[in-house]
Amino acid sequence: MTDHSVLIIEDRADIVARLSDAINVTDGLTLVGCASTLDHGLNLLFDLKPRILLVDIGLPDGSGIEAVRACAAADWQVDAVVVSIFGDEARVLEAIQAGAKGYLLKGADLGQIGTDILSVLDGGSPISPGIARHLLAVVKDGGTSSVEPGLSPLTEREAEILQAVARGYKRHEIAQQLGISAGTVGNHITSIYRKLEVSTNMEAVARASKKGFL
Repeated sequence: MTDHSVLIIEDRADIVARLSDAINVTDGLTLVGCASTLDHGLNLLFDLKPRILLVDIGLPDGSGIEAVRACAAADWQVDAVVVSIFGDEARVLEAIQAGAKGYLLKGADLGQIGTDILSVLDGGSPISPGIARHLLAVVKDGGTSSVEPGLSPLTEREAEILQAVARGYKRHEIAQQLGISAGTVGNHITSIYRKLEVSTNMEAVARASKKGFL
């Protein structure tokens, strides 16, 4: 198995330790660096060129969203996952717009971060259930659902899967619920991305909700 490099930008030593431990026990992942400031983190990002970046938003010298934007603009493949104590509307939507591939709350089980990273590498977008519910509520409150349900481009099964994604379920969990393989779930999600013209689970939930497809 090819090892995928991971960089952490986080100023709390206890969180860094929890993330590091989870990464180190996950086959296929290698921790290549840690930074406690945005400036140091951006320098390491371009020096080390990791495959995955785990980044906090509230850093001593700026917002981790800047690092997310740097990943989106990088000339190599790197996916950013936000790991933050903040789960408010403004920061979540800003992270999505910047290109974050996942959004996890520090109050969640960070021991599962290795599995979450593998999900990103497999094309998924891990979202803490609280973030998923909040995001869904935000787009429903702020969107206009004038589109008739019959005009949705999603099949019934695709809509069912996207609803499960919006509740924070992961691909293998959705597969178990629906009695299908994780690969089949992945194929449906790929189809959802194509139809909605998005590239992450968070974008898919936001767009489908705003257009009245969920």
